[in-house]
Amino acid sequence: MKTPITPDEPASLTAWRPHLFAWALSCVLLVFPFRRGQAENRAEYRYEDYREDDDRMQVQTHSVWFEYELHQKVTARGSYVNDALSGATPTGGPGLPGEKYESVRIQDERNAGFLETAIRAGRTTTTPQISYSEESDYRSLGISLTEAIDFNQRNTTLILGVARANDEVSRRGWDYYLYKGNWDFLVGINQVLDPRTVVTFNLTFGYADGYLTDPYKGINISLDLPPYGPYDPEDNTDFDTRPDVTNDRERRPSHRFKQVAFAGITHLFAPVNGSLDANYRFHHDDWGIIAHTVQLTWNQKLWKRLTLSPLFRYHRQGAADFYRLRVDSDTSFAGSRVAFGLDNSFAGAEGDPGFDDALADPANFQIISVPFAPDYYSADYRLSELQTFTFGMTAAIELHENISLVLGYKRYLMEGLDGRTAQDVYPDANIFTIGLNGRF
Repeated sequence: MKTPITPDEPASLTAWRPHLFAWALSCVLLVFPFRRGQAENRAEYRYEDYREDDDRMQVQTHSVWFEYELHQKVTARGSYVNDALSGATPTGGPGLPGEKYESVRIQDERNAGFLETAIRAGRTTTTPQISYSEESDYRSLGISLTEAIDFNQRNTTLILGVARANDEVSRRGWDYYLYKGNWDFLVGINQVLDPRTVVTFNLTFGYADGYLTDPYKGINISLDLPPYGPYDPEDNTDFDTRPDVTNDRERRPSHRFKQVAFAGITHLFAPVNGSLDANYRFHHDDWGIIAHTVQLTWNQKLWKRLTLSPLFRYHRQGAADFYRLRVDSDTSFAGSRVAFGLDNSFAGAEGDPGFDDALADPANFQIISVPFAPDYYSADYRLSELQTFTFGMTAAIELHENISLVLGYKRYLMEGLDGRTAQDVYPDANIFTIGLNGRF
C-alpha cells in the first residue's frame, strides 16, 4: 500500500507492492533469453528518487543486481532492493473542510531481494528462483521456476514459467497478519526474425486469493434520508450524515483472476546506429478492469561512449466493477429496518426490544428501511478509470571499458477519466535515476 505506482503496469495491478518473483517471471522474456547465450560477470547499482508533486509521497530506492557465471552451464543472478517511503496518500474518503482529500501519513522501509540460478542442459535452461520482501506491515515469500527451450537453431525460444507467493498483510495498530496468496503462469515465445530483429509474445495467467483489500483505504458510508439529523459525537450508532468522514474500510473480493498478453519487438537500425524497443500490454481481470499499455524506447549510440534512450509510455484502464466514491447505506443495518424517535434518537433495529417498542407506538416513532449495501466497494483512485503518461530520457556514459554511468529522468502524469473522482487525488511525479553498470 505504500510503494508508488510504477507506470509500466496498470495502476490497479501494482497495488503499491510489486512482488519481485512476479517481476522476474514477467520480465524473463525480455531479459533472460537475450543474455542466456552471452552470460558474463557483471553488476548494476541504481538509486531512484520518486517524488510526487505537492509533497505527497516520496520513495528513495537503492538497488543492486548481479550476474555471475558459477560454471560453464550455471549462472547465478540476484538482486537486493531497499526502499525508504514517506509522505501522505489518499485514503479514498473526502477531505475535511479546507482539505482536498482525506489522507494517511506513511513512513516505512522495505527490504526485498531474489536469488536464482540458470542451469543449461542441451537446448533447455532451467531457472529456479526464490524471493523475499518485508515491510513493517507486509511480508512476502515467493518461489518461481522457468523453463526455456530452444528450437530452430536457437532462433526460437519457448518459455514456460510458474510462480507462487505467500504474503502476510497487516497495518499499523494491528497485532495480527492476514493471508494473501498468488499464482502466476506464463507461456511465451522469443523469435529471431533476422540478425537485426527479435519479437516477443507471452501470456500470463494469475490467480490471487485471501485478503486482497488495502487496509489503509476507506470509503464514506452515509445516508441522506430523513430523519437522520446533525452529526452527534455522543451517538453510538453507525449512522453518519457528515460528508467529510471516511467511516468504513473498503471491501474488495477475496479472489482475482487476471489475464495479461504482451507483445514486443526490438529492431536495430544499423545505418543510424540506433535501435527501437516497442511493446504493447493488454490486461483483463474478473474485477472488471481492462487496461492497455504502450511503450516506445529509442536507443541512440552517439560518438563512442554515449547512448541516449528517450522513452514514452501510455497506459489507460477502465474502472473496477465495485469502484465508487461512497456507499449510500449503512453496512451494520443494510437491508433491515431501523426505528427513530421524533427527536432523531435511534431506538433500535429489527430484533432489538427498542424496535419492537417503536412498532407498537407508531405515533412517536418512524420506521426507516436501510438500503442494501453492495458486497464490495472501494474508493481507491487506482481502481478508477484513468490514464497515465510517462516520458523521459536515460543516458549511459561509458567511463571505462567495463564501467558505465547511468543517468535518467522521467515525468509521470496520471489523470482520472470518469468525471466524478477529484483530479487532486491523482498523482504526478518526477523520477530521477543514477547508477553504475560494471563488468568483471
